[in-house]
Amino acid sequence: MPTAAHCVVNIRALPLGLSLSLVLCLAIGGGLFIGLDQGPEKLSAAGLSDTVEIVTDRYGVPHVYAASITDAYLTLGYLHAQERLWQMDLNRRAGSGRLAELLGEQALPQDRFFRVLGLQRAAQANWQQLDQATRTALQAYADGVNAYLDQAHWLPVEYYLLGAGPERWQPQDSLVWLKTLAWNLSGNWWEELLNFKLQQRLPPKHIADLFPGYPYASVAGLPEYPGNAAATHSLTERLLAFGRLPAKQAVGSNNWAVDGSRSISGKPILANDPHLPLTAPSLWYFAHLHAPGLDAIGATLPGIPGVVLGRNRQVAWAFTNTGPDSQDLYFEQTLPGQTQRYRTPEGAAEFERIDETIRIKGGQTENLTVRLSRHGPLLSDADPDAAQLASDGLAIALNWSGLAADDSTIRFILNAGTAANADALRQMARDFHAPQQNIVYADAAGQIGFIAAGRVPLRDQRNVLSGRLPAPGWDSRYDWQGWIPFDDLPQQTGAADGKIVTANQDITPPNYPYFITANWALPYRAERISALLDATERHDTASFAAIQADIANPLASELLPFLLATPATLETQQALVLLRAWDGGMREDSPQPLIFAEWLRQLAAVLYREPLGDLFEQVGDYNPPFLARVLTDRDGAAARWCPAQTADDTVPCAAAMQTALQRALHNLREHFGKDMRAWRWGEAHPSLFRHAAFGGLPWLSAWFNVETSSPGGMDSVNVSGYRYDEASGRYVGEAGPAFRAIYDLAEPDRSLFVLGTGQSGNPLAAQYRDMTGAWRTGAGFPLLTSAERVAQAAVRRTILLPH
Repeated sequence: MPTAAHCVVNIRALPLGLSLSLVLCLAIGGGLFIGLDQGPEKLSAAGLSDTVEIVTDRYGVPHVYAASITDAYLTLGYLHAQERLWQMDLNRRAGSGRLAELLGEQALPQDRFFRVLGLQRAAQANWQQLDQATRTALQAYADGVNAYLDQAHWLPVEYYLLGAGPERWQPQDSLVWLKTLAWNLSGNWWEELLNFKLQQRLPPKHIADLFPGYPYASVAGLPEYPGNAAATHSLTERLLAFGRLPAKQAVGSNNWAVDGSRSISGKPILANDPHLPLTAPSLWYFAHLHAPGLDAIGATLPGIPGVVLGRNRQVAWAFTNTGPDSQDLYFEQTLPGQTQRYRTPEGAAEFERIDETIRIKGGQTENLTVRLSRHGPLLSDADPDAAQLASDGLAIALNWSGLAADDSTIRFILNAGTAANADALRQMARDFHAPQQNIVYADAAGQIGFIAAGRVPLRDQRNVLSGRLPAPGWDSRYDWQGWIPFDDLPQQTGAADGKIVTANQDITPPNYPYFITANWALPYRAERISALLDATERHDTASFAAIQADIANPLASELLPFLLATPATLETQQALVLLRAWDGGMREDSPQPLIFAEWLRQLAAVLYREPLGDLFEQVGDYNPPFLARVLTDRDGAAARWCPAQTADDTVPCAAAMQTALQRALHNLREHFGKDMRAWRWGEAHPSLFRHAAFGGLPWLSAWFNVETSSPGGMDSVNVSGYRYDEASGRYVGEAGPAFRAIYDLAEPDRSLFVLGTGQSGNPLAAQYRDMTGAWRTGAGFPLLTSAERVAQAAVRRTILLPH
């Protein structure tokens, strides 16, 4: 319970329209306490069939002991609402296109987009097709959320600051949030638009240099668009600007496993660290669910029932994003003077029309008509300017695997915790549809395995575009032909060398007959993990933790020798001396990682900012395969991008590299002082866990954001997906391992876990950020399932009674 030193804000005593000034006054005067409803030791929840015991440890991790799985999911909904209500509400509103109700007109563009995309419609369609057991679980979870809402004395502070309140939770809301996450892990549609614009601006060889084949030795040029590209110029340009995404950061993941032949215990060990945007509170919430047939612990997603990533007593499972090309854009051609009819291979057809009403904070509304073709929603209708351009005869539709009416991904999440062994888990993965994930698993019997589970479209052999450019919607050659069969997806059971590693690299076997994507992540992390596994004969959780914390930069080993081969100047001599003594580790206390990172950024600008013009920001200033291709002069790339090259230069692009280093050192001196040896990567490279609503407001961000200096870089195993901040000169880590886990199948309670922040959603609670220090250093703590050990670690017990 809050002490007398706290100012307790009671929702029943204060109006939701409480002014910001009053909230701040209360906070300054007494230490605002809003969020966790500690309540009495015994609480009640409508919908429970029996009593539930909740045992909580010092990190705020709840251990739920229920008489049925349904009661366990209801209790999880109650706990999620208790700790993360604001986060859950914001996520469902974002995916449903209802943010303007909270944030006003500034959220209208995003709301329009998500109303057109139709995640809410797809969730409703899925709900109708799900089996009764799955619907019962989703309903129980919603009942738990609503049971908390019915008796909560306090709301999260965000509601008071915005003068708003939550609505009751519907079971379909969980499906909306799951689809929103799937959408955020997919991105092909926007890349198709970018490719289309680049094709109109650059010669084919230049585009092949920018986006070479995997890993980058071969050329994979864009195909020719089979139509009149000029006719689509204005429309694609507008939609590209409207849907503009920041350049890709290191949003991927690592997972790997060794079998008993490679472990000290003789049983498998499995590791996982999903790389996603860093948020405060964390995207993840740890929980242990115990009921007849279920004893699972690990990372849950507030808003969704079930353990998404974790273990039970017999099996553990881990994800990395496969990154398939699961989205295709289509130009749909309307008939002359008939904006509601369009061309198909079989003749004219009529768009399906859906009328949407967007409510805006303050009482206003906006009406939006959504059109759907046979391929999917018309994304061009999401932007008024693009919609106006589309009235001239063309519109742009999206097909995405996540919009399928029979998507059953939620079934895997609900059932994985009940798997008796690795084979059972693999069979459950048949339900996993979107987004495709590399599921690596291990069981106590000694088996390890992997399957890239998810729906990947089958494309016609005549489809020369292969999802890399928008296609003519009236040509059947570009229609999908179904999905890659589950049994034909990349997978393996066991491993000849005793290990399985995925890190977003190409996981297809030789001569694989199906197309999955042309945009695999570079193999830097996968190769480094594999090398570190091979460097130790037998592993344990400590050696796995050391691999997760590894900060070696393989890109430095590859590219730095080219810079070091250039003649030193008076301005660059000291930096080159430092770089020659560097082993490539992205350490916090070293200046070299900072010099290297800024040199890469400046080199990209020197080489292709001018040729790309306004598209430079979309392509981004971090493109290792392009730099490697140019610096090694593969297929004559140096001459295309380094016009200042002279015949006397023995190093390709030497002048460009020197110019980039000079600019880098100048910029670093401006931000970090003249003493190069005093520069520190940790000072310049914070990891920022940003609050979704208030993280950008200077007067509130200090409360809501969580920030820490951190090691690592874009291509180290300990990934940091950073963004350069022009104002401060810092490389702000905004993506990375939001949580880490290591599963020991010999002794499950020795498994290690850590979040980047903490369990609580209350920014003034200690458990809002109490794991950050351990996360920064690569440490972890055990999450227990043994009843005796759970009891020993308990700091609070709660009895949840039927109401």
